[in-house]
Amino acid sequence: MRRWWDDSQIPLELRGRAGLHHWSLAPESRFLNHGSYGARLRRTVACQQRYASGVEADPMRMLTDQLESKLHEARCGMAQRLGADPEGLVFCENASTAIESVLRSVPLRRGDRVVCLGHVYNAVRQALKRRCLETGAVPVEVPVSLPFDSVALEHAVLAEIQAGASLCILDAITSGSALRTPWTSLAAKIKACGVPVLVDGAHVPGQDPLVLRELDFDWFAGNLHKWAGAPLGAAVLSVAPERREQTFALLTSHHWDEGLSRSFHWTGTRDWSPWLAAPEAWDHMEEFSGGWETLRAYQRAGSKALDEAFTMAFGTQSITPDSARTAMCSVPLPESLQGIDCLKFEHEFDQRFGFRVPMHALSDQTMVRVSIHLHTELEDILALGEAILACANK
Repeated sequence: MRRWWDDSQIPLELRGRAGLHHWSLAPESRFLNHGSYGARLRRTVACQQRYASGVEADPMRMLTDQLESKLHEARCGMAQRLGADPEGLVFCENASTAIESVLRSVPLRRGDRVVCLGHVYNAVRQALKRRCLETGAVPVEVPVSLPFDSVALEHAVLAEIQAGASLCILDAITSGSALRTPWTSLAAKIKACGVPVLVDGAHVPGQDPLVLRELDFDWFAGNLHKWAGAPLGAAVLSVAPERREQTFALLTSHHWDEGLSRSFHWTGTRDWSPWLAAPEAWDHMEEFSGGWETLRAYQRAGSKALDEAFTMAFGTQSITPDSARTAMCSVPLPESLQGIDCLKFEHEFDQRFGFRVPMHALSDQTMVRVSIHLHTELEDILALGEAILACANK
């Protein structure tokens, strides 16, 4: 891991604890879970606060006269950065909200099969379960084998699609196991079978370069508050042209039947500042890191170095091939910690060592997930590994 840290071309004063003053994180933070909620640069927080203060200074003029045009400008700004058609792009609070909006827009019927991955994000699993209980549709989870095999996954998903499906929810990057799936090629093959595809791209914006207008999908939901640097409460839903008239926001308000943008962007009084600040937040992160490709290469290299160091120390096997590598890394825990109560262990681990990192049980393996970003401190990663070994030996 020290080789990764020492060889980076990103200035040391911008990395780890030395660069923490650029972030809104507390100075004593040992934050290794960027993947759950992200973290904001102080510059971005100030930008969001300016937008919020502008509303508070003159609510009537701002919300009644200016908001729609400002949202249009922000939407076009994010569309340009994501390579998307602005007419099919709308803001949402988070990817889960976007996904449930789609689930409630799709006319499912009794017996319809909805295919998803066995590593589907639990909030999406719950939303699908609820929708299936209401409609009589049937959720079908495709098992994900570990170590990850993208070819095997593709074959398994297509087998379920060919057995009959009304919708496929496809993870681009799995949450708990932190694996990049072959989602762009797989989504195209699923659509070629005549099945609509909803891509859960919660972790994609910022992590991967995107030109959404060139990809095959019906809906793509992606968070901006994780890897794109935006304030909490900022996400996007990109909708294919043929789906726009039938896709509606979860909440019904004045403009629900006046097109995609008006349906989603006014669902009652809320805080719009995260959406308005999102394009500038994107630029802040790009500038601070020295460019997106520089940041992504740093994160993937750190993820690989962590994977190699932890699996060697824990005596376990990596689940992540290089083709599935992301800015997060999930590593199987030592044998003596397999099968633990993950949530209970998370809390006990935090109380004992001061680290709050997610633990997951997936595909019969219990694993820890660590995120790599510029604020990540090398000594914290090493201390985390030592703490896990201490628990395993105890």
